[in-house]
Amino acid sequence: MLLNDRKFIAKKIKEYRLKRGLTQAELAEKIDISTKQISRIELGDFYPSLSTFFKIIEILNINMSNFVIDTPQDNNKTRVKLIKTLYNASDEELLFYDRLLTFANDEVAELKKNILLKKF
Repeated sequence: MLLNDRKFIAKKIKEYRLKRGLTQAELAEKIDISTKQISRIELGDFYPSLSTFFKIIEILNINMSNFVIDTPQDNNKTRVKLIKTLYNASDEELLFYDRLLTFANDEVAELKKNILLKKF
């Protein structure tokens, strides 16, 4: 598996619940399940049933396309590893990876520029 899909679904549900300004208790009441169940879904402890999932996305007004992950279908192990790492990262880890990759990309661009200058 490319990523932890329970965690991915959990993050999306929590993200949209917070965007809609709902508490777990309010969402649970709207879809007629317990607050504990919502909590466990958002923690990625288990999948919601299909009917619960559809109720959640209806109440939170989530488009199904938000659950589609467009990833390259190649067998590049490094790409798969990086994608998995990013999708399972916390928000803080994503900020760190972004800073790290920005730095690395800037360094590579500078290196390429220097190599081109030396050729001429």
